[in-house]
Amino acid sequence: MNRPATLDPFLSLLEQTAGGDRDAFAILYQETSQRIKVYLHRLVGDQNCIDDILVETYTQVWKNSAAFKGKSKVLTWMIGIARNLALKEIGKKRYHEDIADHPEIEAAEIDLETGDRKEVFSRALNLLSPKHREILDLAFYQDLAYREIAHILDIPESTVKTRVFYAKAALKTALERMGINSDDL
Repeated sequence: MNRPATLDPFLSLLEQTAGGDRDAFAILYQETSQRIKVYLHRLVGDQNCIDDILVETYTQVWKNSAAFKGKSKVLTWMIGIARNLALKEIGKKRYHEDIADHPEIEAAEIDLETGDRKEVFSRALNLLSPKHREILDLAFYQDLAYREIAHILDIPESTVKTRVFYAKAALKTALERMGINSDDL
């Protein structure tokens, strides 16, 4: 590990974990698990599956903490582990839903004056393909730099930019199909 701890708030905890410090690992879990769980929720959706993937993610973090090379931030590395496990699980299920398959969602009335904007976005995100949902989650909810996203997804940074562009367009389309003008939000 060759990054100064000041650049990465979790590096010291991971280094201590690599040395077998269970308390440091518990703190690392407390500080990062909610973000990873939210990411997995958007990627996978199935709560039982999410819990299993989360356990396996932290098992791998514990086992592989000494192998961390510092090529990314610790959280980026951990999200990459979670992503790989989630993709294996998604591959087992082989499912993809489209808004066209759910007319009840399209027809649902949403009152933006009384409704929760987070709920609106959550519903719209759930209508996107897993690839679009994931890229928007990493870029906007996890607040990762395109460079970090490229590292997690193992794609060029220019591809990340392109995917974000198309995912935002798909989100706008999903909102419009739900009867919401993006200018209203």
